Amino acid sequence: MNLKEWAKAQGVHPQTAYRWFREGSLPVPAERVGPRTILVNVEANTVPERVGGVGLYARVSSHDQKPDLERQTARLSAWAVKAGHR
Repeated sequence: MNLKEWAKAQGVHPQTAYRWFREGSLPVPAERVGPRTILVNVEANTVPERVGGVGLYARVSSHDQKPDLERQTARLSAWAVKAGHR
């Protein structure tokens, strides 16, 4: 499968997938086979599963409020678990 097809199937922009390939951080094996062609070696066990979830964001205005940040993080994490989120 070419890199662009793989990216679309994973919900990743093709330019992001190409950047990952250049940086060596593409999560699947891939190789350049031509000047403009990159093939991704897709096997059933190498394609990562899509995992749903939510992102949590906590913030404080200064470093000396680190305990407040830890409390916020704990409250947000507890809320996410209670609401059934990952």
